[in-house]
Amino acid sequence: MNSPQAILCVDDEPSILRALQQQIMRSFSDTYILEIAESGEEALEIIEDLEERRVNLALVITDEMMPGMKGHTLIERVLTASDRIPCILLTGYAQSETIDQISGIGPATLVSKPWDAEELMNLVRSAIEGARTNS
Repeated sequence: MNSPQAILCVDDEPSILRALQQQIMRSFSDTYILEIAESGEEALEIIEDLEERRVNLALVITDEMMPGMKGHTLIERVLTASDRIPCILLTGYAQSETIDQISGIGPATLVSKPWDAEELMNLVRSAIEGARTNS
């Protein structure tokens, strides 16, 4: 029997989390457990809880600009634990400094806000399938 899989969405704006939640539930319904966090610190606690429950983390979608831990720092921490977890970084700030920080963290994909829901869900699907193929 396969272990359950989770998608983790992280953003400090509740409206963004609701939009991601609705889009993921519409696209993936019962395929994945959906976890949400309002900070990088909360996301790390959820990841630890998932590990304890033996739930595989299939994907992390995180905002870049959050109080406390920035999204690229969260992704670095996630990839330190397992470089097989695909990550998507959402940002409304396509500044060269942000892009430089992101380019140094490995297999993370940058998506600008506002995003196209269909394109984002296709990216989510491709990232998860790509990670399965490479593991």
